[in-house]
Amino acid sequence: MLTDWIKNIIFVVLFASFLELLLPSSSMQRFVRVIMGLFIMLAILNPIIGAVQHLTSKDQLPTFAATSGDLNVITNEVNHVTNDRNALSLELYKKELSQQIRILVMAIDGVADANVVVEIKKDNASTLAMGVNHIIVYVKPGISTKSEKIVSIAKVKIDKEFNKTEETHTDLKQRITDMIMELYQIPKEKVEIKMLYS
Repeated sequence: MLTDWIKNIIFVVLFASFLELLLPSSSMQRFVRVIMGLFIMLAILNPIIGAVQHLTSKDQLPTFAATSGDLNVITNEVNHVTNDRNALSLELYKKELSQQIRILVMAIDGVADANVVVEIKKDNASTLAMGVNHIIVYVKPGISTKSEKIVSIAKVKIDKEFNKTEETHTDLKQRITDMIMELYQIPKEKVEIKMLYS
């Protein structure tokens, strides 16, 4: 191995001097000397570079094998983080949708207060393909205390037609259902209105 190394160095030095004889121009000789100097350095350092590569490849192969064995652990961690992110997105979506529907319901005349519960279905665990499964709106009929409008009160007639609270509540339920169906494109069977009486 040592003799091969010395032979390579001698061959590169002879080749460099031969090229230097072929190129008499002084400007070209500078470039040839620089390039040949690099070749000579490479010939001298070649066994050292080979030994370092041999040692590092032996040392690093077991570590690469060990890290590839941990691939399942890394995959499980990624799946866990993804599921947590999806669950958080789902909760934020439900909360935002509930608040939007509550604000719209409170804007309807005859609603004093409202609370909305949204149930979301997920098609599978990997993707957050969300769809509204069911909406329950708890409505307290009356005049909203938050409203700053001045509402004129009509005269009260006491007769047989005065007691129409059930019909009024049915009409209010229908208006709320129609509004949710129209704005959110949700089927009627997925919307449930429950009246709360104080």
